[in-house]
Amino acid sequence: MTSDTTATSAWRQPLPEVPIASRLRSNSLKRKLKDKNCVIGTFVEIPAPAIIEMLGLVGFDFAVVDREHGPIDRNECEQLIRAGLSSDISVLVRVSGHDAATMAQPLDHGAGGIHVPHVISAEMARSAVQATRYHPLGERGIQPYVRAASYRSFSTAEYLKTANDETLLVAQVEGTEGIANLESILLVEGVDVAFIGPYDLSQSLGIPGQVRDPRVRDAISSAVRAAKQSGKRIGTYCDDAELANEYRQLGVSYLTVNIDAGMFLAGARALMAKLQS
Repeated sequence: MTSDTTATSAWRQPLPEVPIASRLRSNSLKRKLKDKNCVIGTFVEIPAPAIIEMLGLVGFDFAVVDREHGPIDRNECEQLIRAGLSSDISVLVRVSGHDAATMAQPLDHGAGGIHVPHVISAEMARSAVQATRYHPLGERGIQPYVRAASYRSFSTAEYLKTANDETLLVAQVEGTEGIANLESILLVEGVDVAFIGPYDLSQSLGIPGQVRDPRVRDAISSAVRAAKQSGKRIGTYCDDAELANEYRQLGVSYLTVNIDAGMFLAGARALMAKLQS
């Protein structure tokens, strides 16, 4: 009886406190944006955590989980975000819509940031900030028991401040209307990167798919000049390293190069070509 009572008493003792600093998750991409002239990432549409880990192991700074076009559900997305911790790669999510819950949910799962598609105005950019930042920048819904908050293993106030500091918001400007409003979009507090989507831009220019056309390149060059005045970064997508290096020379400092499926297909093709030669 005494033994049982002692055991029960011990079980009820509060767990020793772990220092808050050891539990707060920082976003490695935020640090790299300060330290590097250009950060390199890629898109992910295959829901396999090992792919995220391997991208981190070979040196990618970030990966963007594509929930706009890829077949990735909510639970798979969370596992991809979690995989980023094993190889220090920041995992962002391209969401499928503009409603507040769609934008905030991946952040609750622990995503380092959000790509918001088809931003065409400063008003839309401000709405994205409202959905992805807490007070005083925004009105993101507070739930302190989510994974991003380490399930409330430290103070809510500390989590809210850290989340605002560490979250990266990427506004995807993907058409001529957005390009025309780019300067006002860049001035919105809370937008970290304006990402020029070359494929949708080419379509709005009447040359769908011709992402190497001089008109697309000129639009991206103009965006870089506008960004220098606002202190923000310009990003874009490139199919290959050759084009990525060209844009890096232009001053694009947030580059996504290829996609996991494209890399796998290219590697498989190259292997088969050698086997069949």
